[in-house]
Amino acid sequence: MKRIIAIALVTNTIIFTTFGTQASEKFRLIGDQNYQTGEKFKETELGGLSGLVFDAKKNKLLVISDDKSEKTDARFYEFDLKLDDKSFSLSKADVITLKNQDGTPFPKDTADFEDIAILNGDLLITSEGRINKSPPLDPEVLVFGRDGKYKFNIDVPEKFKPMKGIESKSGVRDNLAFEALTVSNDGKEFWVGSEESLFQDGRTSGPKHASIVRLIQYKDSKPVKEVAYHLETVPSVSVAGLVVGVTGLSAIVAIDDSTFYSIERIYLPLARKTIVRIFKFKITDKTTDISTMDAIASKKITTVEKELIANLDDFTSSMSDQFKVVDNVEGICFGPKLANGHRTLIMVSDNNFSKRQRTQFLAFEIIP
Repeated sequence: MKRIIAIALVTNTIIFTTFGTQASEKFRLIGDQNYQTGEKFKETELGGLSGLVFDAKKNKLLVISDDKSEKTDARFYEFDLKLDDKSFSLSKADVITLKNQDGTPFPKDTADFEDIAILNGDLLITSEGRINKSPPLDPEVLVFGRDGKYKFNIDVPEKFKPMKGIESKSGVRDNLAFEALTVSNDGKEFWVGSEESLFQDGRTSGPKHASIVRLIQYKDSKPVKEVAYHLETVPSVSVAGLVVGVTGLSAIVAIDDSTFYSIERIYLPLARKTIVRIFKFKITDKTTDISTMDAIASKKITTVEKELIANLDDFTSSMSDQFKVVDNVEGICFGPKLANGHRTLIMVSDNNFSKRQRTQFLAFEIIP
């Protein structure tokens, strides 16, 4: 693809870069599967599914729940997967309880697991932590065995940790921390991303402001680099003269060493609408390494390059009857390749254990 770069200066410090206006590939919806809120499986409520990864060796989909051990112990689910160019289906296979350092389930409200990946046969899982209660809990990156037993924690740079809990003016914001996680194709590195900007990096996105989030690159389980990813603004959808909405980076998946897909999810509460858009972004030699910057205010930096690939609203007509609306999609991963050699993407939504929502799985073919 011939790449066109559009450059815009924002507050004289941040250079936003994009690939151009034409998507380099297309998505085709193969199928979807939905679970009503309240569905039970092995004495747990199936819900809060916020991240997923495909285990090719076992042909299973592993899906993390963000239940803070409130409904049932913190856990992840295994699904058996059937996916070809004409159909997509899942079957619930198992539920695995995650254990903390003393070998017992996590106590209530001590972890908020959001994404999951496979690293050297182990499970890499992110937790958002907690700021709005005392004591505050730092965001975490943890390693578990495939059986759910705790192994060790990965170092998190100090700039991401809230210093004073609810009064914090630095670090991650409450419930806007480590949502995004992906491992490189060769398994030698991984990336972790915050959902919204750190306090010291500026305000969150709104109708007239695009915020900056940080992505951390890890090699040998050590943080080695950080880059800036700019979120889109919140659409100016007015209801009764008011414009209210939130957005965030909810998931990423590595295409190769420098190129990724990302999910940006927008919620407009007055309109009761969720907008989910898929972007492709690239880290280049022009992308600034911001790991040595405790704050990026007044700093001249260049963000990753981005292009819009898809808006999930464009696929609602092909979704299952009674479920033709986009829900709170928070997870993305590659699935098995199709017979024609094309890659697949699988996504999952977090129902927030709300009766007004449901758990939604979507499977797409990527057409080059």
